[in-house]
Amino acid sequence: MSENVIKFRRPEKKPEPPPQKKPRAPMPNWAPMAALVVIAVLIYLAQQGGLFG
Repeated sequence: MSENVIKFRRPEKKPEPPPQKKPRAPMPNWAPMAALVVIAVLIYLAQQGGLFG
């Protein structure tokens, strides 16, 4: 009787690929200069405000 029983097993699932990261757009050429200007203005304002003594 037991030889007539069909044993089922679950089909193996393929693992899901990891999510793809979107490639970043290249940084514009003016961005480093803009960052330096912003840092300089922040330092100037901190000096005028008396944060550096």
